[in-house]
Amino acid sequence: MRLRKSSHYERVRTLPNALSAARVLMAAAAAVLFLTRGATITPVVLCTLAAILDHLDGFLARRWGQITRLGEHLDPLADKILVSVIFLALAGFTGNLLLWIVVILLLIREWGITWLREAYKRNTGESIPADSLGKWKMITQALFGNFFLLWLALLPQGSEPSFLFRTLLVIALLIILALSYTSGLRYFLRMRRAMRQG
Repeated sequence: MRLRKSSHYERVRTLPNALSAARVLMAAAAAVLFLTRGATITPVVLCTLAAILDHLDGFLARRWGQITRLGEHLDPLADKILVSVIFLALAGFTGNLLLWIVVILLLIREWGITWLREAYKRNTGESIPADSLGKWKMITQALFGNFFLLWLALLPQGSEPSFLFRTLLVIALLIILALSYTSGLRYFLRMRRAMRQG
């Protein structure tokens, strides 16, 4: 199903676009804080707020008929930046090779689908929105990612993550990886079907 373009399509100054831009800034600020202060509460709060706003900007854009050209690019970009910050922080703070491998595979999928989406839009001028599995994938990423970052932030200073933490994190990341690649495959098949029909 392709998105219908409204009379607002070429607008830039809309509240949903402002919220998407705010999410990018929040994710960037969280990245700086993670790098300079480590696993602390403030960047986790920023990542959590950015994840909440992800659902609000999309809801408002659809509710108010304010789906725009800028929003079609900015919203998924904000998602990918936030996911990258969350999971690179987790891998960096734990320093586990297996976690790094899983996170790299996850980010390859995220940015690869973004590249395919942009290439499809350039070639056809149309956008294919994420399906329900793709939306649940993002919710799962934000929920699990921020939960484990909060767990790290609440650890006593100087202590290492426990075996339980590492085990649960690996399990959560494998679930996220399965959801991500399944939704990515579904998106690719929908895009190929749309190209054939077009």
